[in-house]
Amino acid sequence: MSRLSLRGAVIDLPAADTSATGNAYAIVLDTPSGELAVSNGSVRVHDPASGDALVHFGTDDPEATTRLLGRRGLTPSEPVAVAADIGALPLDRHDITAIDHLVFTAPSRDHAAALFGAALDLDFRLDRAIGDGVHQMFFRAADLVVEVVTGTEPSSSGTCTLWGVAWRSADVDATHRRLAGRGAATSEVRIGKKPGTRLFTVREPALATRTVVIGPLRDDASEGQSE
Repeated sequence: MSRLSLRGAVIDLPAADTSATGNAYAIVLDTPSGELAVSNGSVRVHDPASGDALVHFGTDDPEATTRLLGRRGLTPSEPVAVAADIGALPLDRHDITAIDHLVFTAPSRDHAAALFGAALDLDFRLDRAIGDGVHQMFFRAADLVVEVVTGTEPSSSGTCTLWGVAWRSADVDATHRRLAGRGAATSEVRIGKKPGTRLFTVREPALATRTVVIGPLRDDASEGQSE
């Protein structure tokens, strides 16, 4: 194996109250608390004593892929690994359908390019300077996007960190109404920076990472503040 083809992800999050975090994701994803899955991945929760946040990308052969990643210099301190089963489920009946993108921070542009581009073999799509030495880099892993922001707060450990998750909704307004009806704290729906999108933030600390919901722009939506 010399070329990887990773797809989907398991987002494994540390949480002080694993039950509360599981329940919070059950509300956001509109699934049972033991079935926190969408079409291209799932969420798991663990005690912080077991380690930091870890993202497992899907692969058909995790053993061979892990060996190859080891030869490419991937260390256990990085927040990424691989798995055969990402727990994905077809959820056509739900408004949230998939993980849209994962956001990481990295100590440098070179570190991000080496990890996500060279080691993980993700499709490196864009490198954009956004000021004061800060770069926004985009990679694609089949059906999801990996965004990496570099040059903001370099990690003393020299590793990347999972910063947040964006969930894809087929109807942002329907998701916003549903979460408001369940008592979830959210921002207002606003225009996204990506053309043709709208989004809102879910402000629930129990989710254990920054969380947004993003979806297509309505035909009658007026322009507003972007993020």
